[in-house]
Amino acid sequence: MIQWKGCEIQVNEIRPAQKGEITRQKELWKLCFGDSERYIDFYFANRYKENETLLLLEDKEILSMLTMLPVKIITPDQQSLNSCMLYALATHPQYRNRGYGAQILEFAHQYLAKNGKDCAVLVPADEQLFDFYRHRGFREGFHIREVWLDRFADLLSEGASSCIIKSISPREYNLRRAKQLKGKRYTAYTNEDIAYQKRLSQWSGADIYGLEAEGEQGCCIIEMPGSHKAVIKELLISEEWLPRAVKAIMQLFPGKEYLLRTPAFIGKKLGGVIRPYGMIRPTRETDLETTPEDFGYLGLAFD
Repeated sequence: MIQWKGCEIQVNEIRPAQKGEITRQKELWKLCFGDSERYIDFYFANRYKENETLLLLEDKEILSMLTMLPVKIITPDQQSLNSCMLYALATHPQYRNRGYGAQILEFAHQYLAKNGKDCAVLVPADEQLFDFYRHRGFREGFHIREVWLDRFADLLSEGASSCIIKSISPREYNLRRAKQLKGKRYTAYTNEDIAYQKRLSQWSGADIYGLEAEGEQGCCIIEMPGSHKAVIKELLISEEWLPRAVKAIMQLFPGKEYLLRTPAFIGKKLGGVIRPYGMIRPTRETDLETTPEDFGYLGLAFD
């Protein structure tokens, strides 16, 4: 039995990360997620924090890790719930099926409960993992709409767009984001988080942007994972101006294949697929209710 900040759980050892342990964490990240060393170095240089990272060790060897990113859940009536996004859960492939992932998740749950957090949220990396997290107390709480568009989309044949798109600051982005999502249940991020996303987008060859159409102010986040593909990770603007916004993005990044993500409650004209995206687990009794009819919106998963 170990203790950390009031948490007790039977494990080999779970504790926050310490200095000098990044190399092993990078190895785990590479083995579990397959990202390039360039991207892994970027993450650890720009977003990694020891006090937000849990490590599970056996015989002093790091076998599993989990990151807890502070976020807030905003309810339709504008209540703010303290939360954490559980991120980058990874267990060394040779030590899987021993319950280490479940142990570190349960430790995180107890820690968050002891430290005044209302809930934890996460985004499963693939569809099969939804069942894994359901068995550990999580339930579906956030959906997105995904639309694939190609360079020959009908939107391109209508001439110039009347929507202006320009790079904006993280603070301005958050102000626009909150205005667009007011009255919905959504995950709110700090300006620091949006600043990291801005660096991530710029690193890929894009940015975070403000959108303006006939006085309507929206925002979007774009990444470029390849020379022929643009991922619109978030697009927030009213339904009326959504096609113009997409068209402005296509004109800024021409000749691409586009993956567009929007909240499930907008984008009907664009079609696509609505699918579960994020899950939630309360750490104490709250008034937070999620139903199939309430398409809560998480947005960024830094995936």
